[in-house]
Amino acid sequence: MKRRLYLDLHVIHSYPLSCLNRDDLNTPKTAFYGGEQRGRISSQSGKRHVRVEVEDRLGEWAVRTRRLPESIAAELERAGWDGELAHRAGRMVVLAAGVKGVAVDGDNDTNSMLLLPKAGIAELAEVAVEHRELVEAGVDKKKEEAAQAKLVKAAGEKVLGILRGRTSSIAAFGRMLANEPGSAVAGAVQVAHQLTTHALAIQPDYFTAVDDVTHGQEDESGSAHLGTVFHTSGTYYRYSSVNLPELAANLSDDPGAARRLAVEFARAFAVVVPSARKGSTAPFTPPSLVHVVLRGDQPVNLGGAFEQPVTAERGSGFVEPSIRRLDTHAAAVNGFLGGAGVLASAYTGPGVGSVEHLGENAGSLEKLLATVDAAIGEHL
Repeated sequence: MKRRLYLDLHVIHSYPLSCLNRDDLNTPKTAFYGGEQRGRISSQSGKRHVRVEVEDRLGEWAVRTRRLPESIAAELERAGWDGELAHRAGRMVVLAAGVKGVAVDGDNDTNSMLLLPKAGIAELAEVAVEHRELVEAGVDKKKEEAAQAKLVKAAGEKVLGILRGRTSSIAAFGRMLANEPGSAVAGAVQVAHQLTTHALAIQPDYFTAVDDVTHGQEDESGSAHLGTVFHTSGTYYRYSSVNLPELAANLSDDPGAARRLAVEFARAFAVVVPSARKGSTAPFTPPSLVHVVLRGDQPVNLGGAFEQPVTAERGSGFVEPSIRRLDTHAAAVNGFLGGAGVLASAYTGPGVGSVEHLGENAGSLEKLLATVDAAIGEHL
C-alpha cells in the first residue's frame, strides 16, 4: 500500500436563489476572500449532508448525539421495561464506561456529543438487560452510588468497547472524545468551506402570508403575516481530499473497504445539496463540473484560482469563466509541482466547455466514478 495517496475532488456548482447555510443572525454565511464578500457554506454543513448520504447508500449508520441515555431507554421500553427504570438504566450504562468528564444531566442528556455506530444503542440496552439487578438496586438512593460502581466494574470494558465501535463514516470523518484516547479516530477526509468564485451580495426577500379564512370571508384586508428572509445565489468552488491509506487503516487495514467508501464519498460529495430552506427554494441543481485527481504526493486545493473574483463576461454568467479559471490554474499548479504526483485525472459535467488540463472527459458521473474506482484499485 502506498504511504501517500490522496483522492482530490474539485466541484464547480451553481446554486439558484437559496439560503443553504445561515449564521446566528439567520442570514446566509459569507466570507471575505480576495478583498470581496463571497457566499460561504461551512465545511460542517457540507460534511453532515454528505455523511448522511454515504451512510444511506452503504446501509451502515452512525449516530452523533447527547441523547444516548434516552435512546437506550427507548430500546428498553420497547422490550417492556418500566419507563422510569429504563431511563435510569440508560444513564447508568453510559456512565459505566467510566470516562472522566462524561456526565449525564437532569434531562438524561450527556454533557458532550457521543458518536458511535447506531447498532451500538441496542448493544448498550443488552448490557442493561444483562445487569438489571444493579439497575434496580440503583433505585434506592442509599445504594445508587455503590450500584453504579459495581456496574462500572462489571460492564465498563464492554460499554467502552461499544462506544469505541466504528462505522465507515466514523472512519472517514473521524471522532474525538475527551479523556478517552481509545475512541479517537483521525478523520481521513478533509472538506473545505465552499466559497463563491465571484463577489456576492445578500438579497432580501420580503414576503407575506395569506389567512385562508380571512381571505374567504373578505371581511378584512391585508396579510396575516409579514416577514423578510435573506438569500444568495452564486457559483461555488467545492473541494475535498481523501487520505486513502489513512482511510484503509481506519477500516482495519482493508483497502477494498476504503476503495468502496471513497467511491461512495465521491458520489455524495459531487451531488448532495444542503437542504436548508429547501421548501421555499428547492435548490437541487446538479454540479456544473466534477474534477477528480488521484495524487501520490500531497492534497492540492485549487481554490486559489478564485482569489481574484471571477466576473461575468457579456452575459456569460459565472459557471463558464469559473471552469476556465480552474482549468488554467490547474495547469499552473501542476507545472509548479511537477506532473509526477498526478496518478490519474478526469472530469465530467453538463456545464463543461473546452478544457485542456483536467484530464480525460469521463462523459458522465457514473463513468467518472468507475474511473476513480479503477485508479484507486490500481494504486492503493
